[in-house]
Amino acid sequence: MKFTKIALAAVTLVAAQAHADTVYLAGASATSSNYRSALTAMCGSAGGSATELSSGSNLFAVKCTTDFAGLPGVDAVSFNVSGGSFTAVTTSAGTDTADFINPAASAPGAIVFTGARSSEGGFLDIDGAAFSADDLLAAGLEVSPATTPASFSQVFGVAVSNDLYTALQAAQGLASCGVDSITPECQPNITRAQYTSIVSDAFNTAKVNVNAVLGVGAEGDLLTVCRRVSTSGTQASSNQFFLNTYVGSDGANGGALAPATAADYGIANSGLPSFDVQEGSGTGNARACLSNSGFALGVLSLENAPDLTTRSGGARADRKWRFVKVNGVHAYEPAVNSTATAKNGSYEFWFTSHKYGHTANGQAVVDAIDTELSSGLDRAGLFDNASSQAKRSSNTSPVFFE
Repeated sequence: MKFTKIALAAVTLVAAQAHADTVYLAGASATSSNYRSALTAMCGSAGGSATELSSGSNLFAVKCTTDFAGLPGVDAVSFNVSGGSFTAVTTSAGTDTADFINPAASAPGAIVFTGARSSEGGFLDIDGAAFSADDLLAAGLEVSPATTPASFSQVFGVAVSNDLYTALQAAQGLASCGVDSITPECQPNITRAQYTSIVSDAFNTAKVNVNAVLGVGAEGDLLTVCRRVSTSGTQASSNQFFLNTYVGSDGANGGALAPATAADYGIANSGLPSFDVQEGSGTGNARACLSNSGFALGVLSLENAPDLTTRSGGARADRKWRFVKVNGVHAYEPAVNSTATAKNGSYEFWFTSHKYGHTANGQAVVDAIDTELSSGLDRAGLFDNASSQAKRSSNTSPVFFE
């Protein structure tokens, strides 16, 4: 099946991409390191050598010394994931544009950009229908073009700052574990209801008394939510799982709650000293926010991993945070791919990724990457749907077992 998909992509490219050498994609940042590893593998399969070019964590490209396996005429793919999942649609089908690394003119340490241009599609963490009408209209679209399910799913987790992690450990009888004890046995727990009360737009106790909601600190202590912008698939996934906001192929969910935003709850806007919402365009922004001192929490994909304080040279500046259990079930396990509890159905915070190709070139490349990522082998926080016991008929349906 893998060969068939790649072969179909090749046929498309022979017809439509004889003179193109770079394909430009936007979209999800949660799975971005997996795109890079997939392209590197595809380059190696063609007998080539891959070079990765990057500018920060959200703009990157992979250039191959030959055409990628299954993609004749394509020796480079450039990504801009700074706006999150929905930019796969808004920068291709819509009026939005983005700046990309130009692989043809760049070398490591000497990055050249394209300037504002359209993308050719990309990957989303969740269906295009999950995003708001306001985001569509802002990009000149009345409805989202149809996105199709990828062959893999992404696991998400609740991450907390190191200070909140140790405070939760102490409150839950795990004080002897310590900040660098990140095995499932030492991870404290946050319930789905607790997180919902914190990130919902409703003004409630969670906004003024962190001790009342999480049992740590004292009334008036600052609690910071590190979230993504509204076009982020990670944010859309968080909104769906905790707030029931998603309107997709199964229709609107009952009891939907609006999410807290920086416009309403950023300290500079609300004047509320006990609660702050910070929004960032990319996953790296959320990691940096979570790495500050004090009590902070947010959602990250399980592609991400924290650093221990004992790491040689110290923890990296944006890796000073920890994953916690959700409803008593862990997702993150150090030194493994953190997909086991999602695949066996005990952990439910995961969604099937989607893909969108606005051009024939874009479709061929996302299909080829999808094929590479669904090879039956787990990757960090990502699993092949066919190999999982737990299934979803859509991203609004509950988990079931075949």
